[in-house]
Parts: sequence; structure tokens; C-alpha cells
Amino acid sequence: MVPTSPLINVADYGAKGDAAADDTAAIAEAIAAAGPASAPTGNTVFLPAGRYRVTSGLSVPPGVTLLGCGWNTPGAQVNTFAGSWIFTPAGAGFSPITIAGSGGSVRNIAFNVPDQSTSGAPAAAQPMLHITGNNSMVEDILLYNPYGGIYIDGGAQAVVRRIFGQPVQYGIAVDRSQDTNYIDTVHFWPYWQPGSLPPAAYQLANGTAIALLRCDNPHISNVFAYNYNKGISLGSSAAGIPHKVHLFNADFDGCVTGVHIAAPGRAGLAATMQMANVSIQSPSGPGVPAGHGVWVEQVSAYAMVQAVNLRVSNSGQNAVRIDADNVTFFGENVSLENWRGTEGFRIASGSSFAHLGVGFNATSGAPGGVPFAPGKQFRLAKLA
Repeated sequence: MVPTSPLINVADYGAKGDAAADDTAAIAEAIAAAGPASAPTGNTVFLPAGRYRVTSGLSVPPGVTLLGCGWNTPGAQVNTFAGSWIFTPAGAGFSPITIAGSGGSVRNIAFNVPDQSTSGAPAAAQPMLHITGNNSMVEDILLYNPYGGIYIDGGAQAVVRRIFGQPVQYGIAVDRSQDTNYIDTVHFWPYWQPGSLPPAAYQLANGTAIALLRCDNPHISNVFAYNYNKGISLGSSAAGIPHKVHLFNADFDGCVTGVHIAAPGRAGLAATMQMANVSIQSPSGPGVPAGHGVWVEQVSAYAMVQAVNLRVSNSGQNAVRIDADNVTFFGENVSLENWRGTEGFRIASGSSFAHLGVGFNATSGAPGGVPFAPGKQFRLAKLA
């Protein structure tokens, strides 16, 4: 079929959107019409309101947009899944959508795993959105309950914004990306299963909202993540580690560890992070994991953290802990409150140091708690 409209409607290619029929082939045919391999021109493929069952991967080619009409967050509404939804099975070994072409985009679509386990651990699965092309655009997406949400895998210069949902194992991951990506306006909340139920307990013990592996210069802003083991984690893969991470305006609420660094480093090649306006509030109660609000693990030698306007409260152990060698922490207006370990800020290595400005404040939540230790590892600015 030759498209005659700026919008190529998947319904015209046989998609039903009734959550029963397999719509994979129909959507693939519409995408092929929008971006034929013989003469790629780019176009917009439209998913009208419906629940589209997808049973194998769909690939978005260069210059093609996959566009829905929006979505609601299921709850008390009469139509629980209003808007444009893609339904995919639990444990799927494929990503329902891969943006493989430069400039491809996905907008205004929600993702649901209707048979996701409600008894504990989710079945391991591929992410809902897999980004391998450069200059991709992903916006206005609901990740209702997947194992993994969005994976930027080798692509760069992606813009990922206005992302909502309850991805259980990880929300957004980046690896093998050697240029800047932009992640903005993320709201991860228990839309699917609240904290009193087994999936949320699994998420608190194992989940990561944002995972950065090999990537350069990511810009991350306006993030709210609730009920994760780690809010943002800088780790490593076979491809390498993160560099020049920028985090602005983030709240990691009910997260065991808000900022986590476990990226192997050496002199001249180590993880670096700048963060501003970040708050971390850890959970408490029977059976809740206890961790450090900001944690630089032993493997992360030579890491550098620069923090402005950082507030860490209610940590199960130390508010900030540095276990690695040759780490430097610079902090301005840092407030540590009601930690439950012995020290608010603990440096375990004799070669690591913290430089804290005049706004440093520490209020212990444990009897006999001290603001920082050992004292020789700290350089505190003093008021004139």
C-alpha cells in the first residue's frame, strides 16, 4: 500500500488494537510503508487508541516516527488502558520496539506486560525500547510494569524525555554510547504495584532507576524515582565506564542508595560526576534493606564527585560512604540528616579526601553518631 497521508494508520494495514489479535505483522507493514528500504523518505506511523499485542520485535528505520495518541495511568478510570498501548509477554526475548535508524522516534505510547508476575521477581526480558541508532527521540512514554524500560545501546545524541512508569529491574540504561545523550523529566512511581506487594519489594531490593555503563557526557535532569535499590548507578561493562556524568534536579525518594558508583578506574581514566539540587530519602522499617545514601564502592578508584545542594536523609547506614582509593569529593551546601550508621560521611580509604564548603550540615539519627570520620580525610571550609 502506498501512503497518501502524512500519517500512516496501522489500522489501514489490519491492526486491531483489541489486546487479542497479534498486531505485529500489521504494524511492521505500516512501518515498512513509512520507511521503505528501497527509497527511505521518513514518515509518521500512527497507532490510534487501542491495545496492540506485539509478539516479536519491530524496528523503526531512519526518519520514521511511531506515534500514539497518548495514554492514561491505569487506576480507577472506566477505561483502564485508554490511549495507545503496546502489550508484550512477560519474559520476552525481544524488544517490542527498536529504534535502529538515525533520527527515528517513538512518542505518546504506553507499554504493558499483562502477564507480569505479581508474586515476586519479574521474568527477565529485553527492554521495551532498544535504541541503537543515533539522534533518536523518545518522549511521552509510560513504562507501566516491564522488567526493563529503555536501553540506549550504542546509539548517541538521543533525547529521552517525559518518561513515566514502574519499570521493575531498571528504568533507563545506557551502554556503548560514545557521545552525549539527554535524559529529562523522569517520573518512576508505583503505578502498577505499591510498596506493600511482592513486586515492589523485589524492586526495592534489586531495582535501579537509571543505570549508566559505558557512556560519555550524559545530561540527566528533573528526575523523580521512588522505591528502588539504587536511584542512579554508575557501573561498568565490557565496553568501559561512564565519564562526565551530569545530574541536575533529582529526588531519589524511598531509595536504599540514591547515588551509586561502582566503576573501575585508574589515574587519568575514572568515573566523574557533577550533581546539583539532589535529594535522597532512604526507606525504613522491618525487612527494608539498609544502605548508604551516596556510595562509592571500593572498585571505583580515582572517581571524582562534585556536589552542590545535596541533601541526604534517613540512610540505613552512612549518608555518604567512600570505600575506594584516590577518590575526591567536593561538596557545597551538603546536608546529611538522620543517618542510622555511626558516621554521616565515612571515608574508608586513607588516600581519598572530601572538601566540604561552609554550608555543610550533619545531624545524626543514631546515638553517638559523628558527622564525619576519620577527620584527617576531610577539608572543611570555615566562615571568616
